[in-house]
Amino acid sequence: MGDQSAKVNKTKNNWLRRNVVKAVIILSAVVILTVIMKMPAKKRESPATEAPPVNVTVMTVKAEPQLADMFDLPAVVEPNRIVTVSSEVGGRIERIPLEEGSKVRTGDLLVKLNTDLILPEFESAKAQVERDQIEFDRMTNLSKENAATQRELDNATSQLAISKARLEGISARLERTSIFAPIAGVLNALLVEEGEYIDVGKPVAQVVDSDTVKVVVDIPERDVAFFSVGEQAEVLANARDPNESLTGTITFISELADSKTRTTRTEITLDNRQRLLRSGQIVNVRLTRRILKDVILVPLLAVIPMEDGKAVYVVNSSHAKRCDVKLGIIRRDQVQIESGLEPGDKLIIAGHRFVAPGQKVNIVPEKK
Repeated sequence: MGDQSAKVNKTKNNWLRRNVVKAVIILSAVVILTVIMKMPAKKRESPATEAPPVNVTVMTVKAEPQLADMFDLPAVVEPNRIVTVSSEVGGRIERIPLEEGSKVRTGDLLVKLNTDLILPEFESAKAQVERDQIEFDRMTNLSKENAATQRELDNATSQLAISKARLEGISARLERTSIFAPIAGVLNALLVEEGEYIDVGKPVAQVVDSDTVKVVVDIPERDVAFFSVGEQAEVLANARDPNESLTGTITFISELADSKTRTTRTEITLDNRQRLLRSGQIVNVRLTRRILKDVILVPLLAVIPMEDGKAVYVVNSSHAKRCDVKLGIIRRDQVQIESGLEPGDKLIIAGHRFVAPGQKVNIVPEKK
C-alpha cells in the first residue's frame, strides 16, 4: 500500500515537472518574441536609381521682327444708298420707260404722269401773266407822264407778281409729272403700274446705289479703341479663297455702343463697280489692332496648363527646365509668349508632357 502511494506521488511530480518546464519554455518564447518585435527594425537603404532620359524634340526660339495683331469678325454688306422715289403731284401714270433691274443715271426718267388736267391751267396762267405784263408796262409809261397815280402802278405791279407766282407753281407741277432718278444706281423695284392713278407722296420706285457699298461690322467694346475713321480694313468675300480680300476704308464708327451686345457699329466703305459684293451678303472683315515688335511665337501645343498659370519646358544642359510663361495673342496654332522665354532657348515641343523639372532628356529629330 505504501509503495503504491509513493508511485502515484512520483507520477504526479513527474507530470507537474514536465508541465512547468513547458510553461517556462512557452513564457520565455513569448517574452523573447515581444522583445524582438519591440526592437527597432534595421533600415535597409536601397541604392538610388536615376530615371532614364526622355526622348524630346526641340525648336530654337526666335523673335519675329514684327507681327500684325489681327482678328476676323462677321459683317454684312449694305448698299451705299437706297432711295425710295415718291410722286410730288397726283395723276394717272402714262408711261414707265424702264424695267426693274435696269441701270439708271441721275436724271433718267422713271415714271411719266398724264398732263391733260394740268396743261389747261398752265396755258391760262401763262396768258394771265402776258396780260398783266402789258398792264404793268402801260401803267409804268403813264406814271412817267404823270397820267397814272402811284396806287394804280402799285396795283399793276402786285397783280403781275401774283400771276407770275401762279404760273411758276403750275409750271412746277407740270415738270413734276416727269419723275426722274435722283441718284445713279439700279432700278431695284417699280412700285406702280401704267394706268394707275397715284396721289401726292405715293412711292413709285426704289433706286439702289451699289457701285459703292458699306460693310457693316460690330466691333467688341474691348477692341473698338484700336480703330479710327480713315484706317484701312480687309474684307474677305470669297468663300472659295479665304485669303483673297478687298481693301476698304473705315468711314464711320458709332459714338454709341449697343447696350445689349456691347459692340459698336462700324462701316467700311469700298468700291463695288465690279459687283463682287451684293447687298445682304455675309462676309468676314479682317481688322488690325496694332503692329507688335520682336514677337516670340511658339506652338500652342507646347504650352502646358498649370493650376496657377501656363508653363513650357526648355532644355538646359541636357536636362529639362520648367519656365512659367505669360501668353499673348493666338495666331492659328501658335501663341505669343510675352514673358518667360528668350530668343535662343531650346523649347521642347514634343515629349514635354513626359518630363519633370531637372529630368535628363535626349533630343531626337521631329517625326515627319
